[in-house]
Amino acid sequence: MADDTSAPILYEKRDDRIAVITINRPEARNALSRGMYQTLEEIWVDFMADDGLSVAILTGTGDRAFCAGADLKEMAQANPMVGTFKRGIARLLDDWEIDVWKPIIAAVNGLALGQGLSLVMATDMRIAAEDAVFGMSQIKWGIASGTATQILPRFLPYPIGMEMLLTGNNITAQRAYEVGLINKVVPRDRLMDEALELARTVAANAPLALQAAKEAAVMGLHMNLHDSLKYGFKAERLNGYTEDAQEGPRAFAEKRPPQWKAR
Repeated sequence: MADDTSAPILYEKRDDRIAVITINRPEARNALSRGMYQTLEEIWVDFMADDGLSVAILTGTGDRAFCAGADLKEMAQANPMVGTFKRGIARLLDDWEIDVWKPIIAAVNGLALGQGLSLVMATDMRIAAEDAVFGMSQIKWGIASGTATQILPRFLPYPIGMEMLLTGNNITAQRAYEVGLINKVVPRDRLMDEALELARTVAANAPLALQAAKEAAVMGLHMNLHDSLKYGFKAERLNGYTEDAQEGPRAFAEKRPPQWKAR
């Protein structure tokens, strides 16, 4: 996938512990076909298994769309609930079936609509170009998103999430920033530079601690405060047995950069 620049999903493994995953179907505004969902699923599995990777950037090709959602033309010809039409997102967001605990950054380069917005919501940090647009447009086409109906009202102020769900109207990057959907709005020509800078900052930290922190944070969302704190303390204790957890304080005391071993 990394070598075929015509593939619908590009997967680049950089030597700075960063993976760049690019939705590469600009002629269809980077809409996702069934096959692309399957490819995304395979990429997440590989990303988690590769000890040389700490963080991923998810973006789209071109200057029109990050991802305009599922391929409605394909959906018109088949039952969208059959097979693996959404598993590339479900693996990240719905079921956490493969435990994608490495951080993921969205670099939103244009339209993020429908399942494209669900992909954004499945990431941990989000940077958007100034002209990016966000929307849950399925309702306009007679579709109620199982993912978005649960995620938007929980992770945005309830009335904002419901407005997006029930009107299908889009919001600008600036509005998305104001309501907390994204972290930062940047000029288009700075988008990947900003995403890479953030990724490098994340990747400089201990790999196992990154995964422990994300897992504890995500799992805690499903618990009450008492149980989530217990889960967090357990993750902290387990991480404390790693070599990296010993290396960090030692490097601080010796006034040198830590040398992480991911063990």
